[in-house]
This record gives sequence, C-alpha cells and structure tokens, in this order.
Amino acid sequence: MKPVYAHRYRMTLRSQAANARSSRREVEGLLIRSLDGFGCVHPWPELGDPTVDELLAALREGKRHRLLDRALACATEDGEARRAGRSLFIRDAAATPPGSGITIPLSHATITGDADFPALVAVGFRAVKLKTHGSDPALPERVAAAVAAGLKVRIDCNGTGIATLAALQPWSQSIDFIEDPEPYDPDRWRAIKAELGFRLALDRLPDGMMENGGYDVRILKPALDECAERGEEVVITSYMDHPLGQMFAALEAARYPGRQLEAGLLTHSLFEPDAFTEAVRANGPQLLPPAGTGLGFDALLESLPWEILSTRGKAAVDFAWPEFWQRSEPLLLTNPRAPLNDPPQDLPDGCLVFPTSGSTGPPSLICLSRSAMLASAAAVNEWLGATSDDVWLRTLPNFHVGGLSIHARASLTRSRVICDDEKWNPQRFTELAGNESVTLTSLVPAQVHDLISGGFPAPQPLRAVIVGGGAMDAAVFRQGRALGWPLLPSYGMTEAASQVATARPGDHSSLPPLELLPCWEARTDAAGRLQLRGAPLLSGRLIRTGAGWKMEPAVDPDGWFTTADRAVLHGRILTIAGRCDRLVKVLGELVDLDAIEAALAAAGMPPGRGAVIALPDIRAGSRPWLVTDLSESETPALLAAANAALPPFATIAGSRHLAKLPRSPLGKILRSELESRL
Repeated sequence: MKPVYAHRYRMTLRSQAANARSSRREVEGLLIRSLDGFGCVHPWPELGDPTVDELLAALREGKRHRLLDRALACATEDGEARRAGRSLFIRDAAATPPGSGITIPLSHATITGDADFPALVAVGFRAVKLKTHGSDPALPERVAAAVAAGLKVRIDCNGTGIATLAALQPWSQSIDFIEDPEPYDPDRWRAIKAELGFRLALDRLPDGMMENGGYDVRILKPALDECAERGEEVVITSYMDHPLGQMFAALEAARYPGRQLEAGLLTHSLFEPDAFTEAVRANGPQLLPPAGTGLGFDALLESLPWEILSTRGKAAVDFAWPEFWQRSEPLLLTNPRAPLNDPPQDLPDGCLVFPTSGSTGPPSLICLSRSAMLASAAAVNEWLGATSDDVWLRTLPNFHVGGLSIHARASLTRSRVICDDEKWNPQRFTELAGNESVTLTSLVPAQVHDLISGGFPAPQPLRAVIVGGGAMDAAVFRQGRALGWPLLPSYGMTEAASQVATARPGDHSSLPPLELLPCWEARTDAAGRLQLRGAPLLSGRLIRTGAGWKMEPAVDPDGWFTTADRAVLHGRILTIAGRCDRLVKVLGELVDLDAIEAALAAAGMPPGRGAVIALPDIRAGSRPWLVTDLSESETPALLAAANAALPPFATIAGSRHLAKLPRSPLGKILRSELESRL
C-alpha cells in the first residue's frame, strides 16, 4: 500500500460571513497526497463535519468518512493523470476534435457582504448567491439592488429560518431559489413552498435522513458526494475549500451529464490571496482550467511540506504557524519528488527529521529538535537585527533546513513570510520582493548568478540576502553588490540547523569574511577539521541498517560535533579550506578537488554547471575529471585556462558531459551520485 502524505493548510476569508453558521475568518483543512495524486479535505464543523484533527486521525487509522473518501478518489484520478503527463481538463487524444478541452459551466458570484452588482453584470455574471441568515434585516435591500442590476438571485440561509423571506415577494420573479431555508424536513419544506411560492434548493441532508421531495434544485458538492445524474436540476459548487478542491468541483461540473444551472465554482475570491488562490484564473463567471497535469498547481503542490501519515499518530502541521514551534511531536520532512521508500516507523520524540546526503556520502536522516531550530533562529535574528517590521521572502523548500529556518526566525519576531513556491524565476522573484516590500531573504549561489546574469537590480527595501548552500564566488559577489543586492555570504549545514558563520551586515569589502554567529564555539582538530559546539546542533542521525533504522549520536561527550570541512580560524573569523573527503592522491601527491573547482571558476565556468571528481587511473591511481552539463565545445578553453593555473600533477584529465546533472532540492550537484554513475 502506498503511503499517504498530508499537508495542513490555513486560509483567511476576506469576510467573516462565510456562512450563517460560522463566524470564523481563519479556516483550515488538509491536502493529501496518495498514488502520485492530490486531494483536498476541508471540513466545516459548524455544518456537522468532524474537525481537521478528527479527520486526520481517521485517515491514519483507515476509518471512513465521506470527506476522506472523496479526497482519496480525487487523488487517485489526479495521480493517474499526472503519471500520464496530462491535464484532467483536456480530453483524450482520441476525442473529437483531438485534444479538445472540456467545458466548465459558468458560475454565479458568491456574495458574503456588500457588492457592486452593476460591476458584476458588466463582466458577464447572470446570477448571484447571497450568503445570509433567515432574519437578516438588510436582505430585502440587497436583493433589490441585485435585481435592479439585472441579476438572478439565489439566497443561501444555511438552515437559519425564513423570518425575512416573505418580504422578498416583490422580487419573486427574479429569485432563482432559496437554499436551505430551514433544516431539511420534507413536509415542512412543502409547507414553506406553499406559503412563500419560492423554489427551494437542498444543499445537504441531516445525517441519516433520506431525501423525500419538497425541493426543486439539488446542490451537489463533489467534496462530499459523487455527482451521479439526477432527475431534477442541480447546481454543482465547491465546498468553499482549497483551490485544489475547487478544481475538483469544476471537473465534476464540467462532465456532469444532467440538467445543470449556473455553478458555484468561483470561491477562491472569498479568501485573502495566497500562492494557490492567485494561481486560479477566471474570466468573469467562467472559471478557466489551470495549467499543469492532473488538476494543476504542479510546482506549488510539490514544494509543500508533506508529513507521512504512517510514521506517527500525531497531527500534521503548517510551518507558517507560530504554534508549530511550541509543539513536541516528531515530524519527518520529505521531498515529495523523492519520498523515502522505507521510512522509519518511529521517530525520536520532538525531532524534526531531514533526509540528507549532502553533496557526498551515503544518505542519512538528520534529527533536529525544535529548540535547536529556534536557537539558530534567535542567533540569525540577532545578527541581522530582525524585528516584527521585517518581511521574509522564502524561495527555498520547507523540507530543507534553509527554508524551514525562515519560518522559525519569523515566529520569534512575528514577522510576515511571503512564500514563493513556484519554479524559480529571477524576474518573478525580483518583482515579488519589490511588490511585497521584502526586507530579508535567503538564496543559493546559483540563484544569485541568475539574478546577476539577468541584470536585475535589487528592489527596495531589501536589506539582506543570506547566500548559503555553497561557496560565494568573489566576482559574482562584486557583480551582485554593483546591482545593489545586499549579499551576505554564509556557511552552514543541516546538522547545525542552518547558519554557522555569516558575513557581517554593513561590511562593504570586496568579499567580506565569515564570522561565527554568537551561538557557536568552534575549533579545529589535528586533521584541520572544523568542530562545532552550540545549542543548534543536531540531536543525532538515523542510519539505515539491515534491521531498519538506528539512532546514532553525532556529538562527543563534551558536546563537540566534527564536520567534514577543513577550516582555518582567526578568532571568530572562519575560512573554509575544503572538504576532507575531497582530498585524493594523484601520483603520490595529495590533491584538493575543491581547489581544482576554484581554478575552473576563475577560468570562467558558470556556477553550478559542473563538478570535479576523481576517476581511477592505472598509472596515477586517480585523475581529476570535470563532469558538466556544458556543451563539449565550451569546455576545452575552460580546461586549458584552469590547468595553466594548477600544478602538473593536479591538472584536469578531461571532461565528461551529461545532459542533466544529479542535484539536491537546492540545486547542489550530488557528487557521490556522479561518482557512482561514472
């Protein structure tokens, strides 16, 4: 059985009047991932649904609920389409005409407060649904305004009574129907119809009750029920849920075979903007199919932090919540593109667990406590002078310590975090940073290179860009500073919960030195390896063994952690001299592969486009080779220039060319995988 993953989300309604039974503005639900597909579980406890926590527990325990059944059915169909590389909104290649799209029906406008009704008519709307309650004294005035603009009116009372409905008689010809005037009772509804003369629409049945007439229109919500053909007219609506659920409702509406009135699919506009709602497109009353495979949102969904539900019986979380950092449950963070085939069934209490292989070495799971993450966050905030006035922009994924640490920092200062989970685009990044008045962000060197290559000037009021995940080239740094980018090179690692040493803000030297953050002690051992001691250190490593996973300590009894990096310390100034595991013997001489890569960079090789690895050589023992995704015509000049600067025994023997280099989620070249391939 394939594992099920969950992501807990929160959305904020623009208006507090989501429906007559709810006064919440913050709503929450679950996105689930199963069999390569995605589904949405969005309960409304005010209307009788279980809570998110109750549904999450039921999902873990294999219990049934119609919200879960429908979400899993959605994920199954979505996954089939994604594996085939096709959109669910595009017909089969054999359809007539070939590749034609399916038609999503027009929608009414859902109104929870005041509205500019003439403006709705101007963009093509023919009907509105007024969310209200049965004793709303302003309802007649709202109906009159909508009818005067030329709109059909639908009134949703959510079972709250009919006290003001008699006052709507003057507009009876323009009222399409009254939805759920009272809790459903067939005989009572027949009496209401006879008394008021309006058509009635049934949204949902009380638990255990069967339909027995008394209504004219059936409201169908794909999040709750299968949309089988019915004899009466139907209106298919979303469940005022996540845009993914909204698109599932649109798909069901598009292929419903029976009689159908205007749908209720444009609910994304009821929420404050986020990355998902802003990806939804509409042309007036016409919802437009999203780009991508399955139900769409490909990059956004893949970049979310997903918790595997088979790991532990704890609640899923959203890292944007400050409350997350006060919780104690363990959580495994995985890249949805590369989930673990055999995840540990029991995680250390309180740990955040990050799968990592670095750029070399076998994979392992790094266990960090929340207190370690917060200790690192506090040190970074102190170093940057971060306050609640700052705005962070996160482009790094949450399943990487570089992305998750931004939420930890923001939780301590109560800063706002803007999340850009789309595929990296330097122009969009620059525009987003400017439009959202971003002051702080983190990037990797390849992203900085893209900004400079594109000639993008730094937006205001950006005041610090932490650059981690690789060494900062001096020439790239100078070019970035010339464009106004406030770059702060840094050195860090997952085992240290993010940064260890960072350039000092305000240092305008050509390439500022790295200073240890105040939370760290550092020294070097006899082999020159950097050793660290401090509160942000890892709790240990989970190592795969023949019997499963085994927790191994990573620090010595005195609290020191030995890294694989060679370093030089001058007081609190740290200089990284390369990795111990990047030293190889060539003709009896010790050769530093990092130094060879530095020579290639000085010769003009673009950052992140290649790596030097040692391949066996009968005569020399081993020889350095460049493995790159550059074309074969681009490498001879680079090799010649680099070799001219290297001692004869360290010269590069040649180049190997790959169309695609294996990379980590942050774009690091995975050298161990290159070595195993070659």
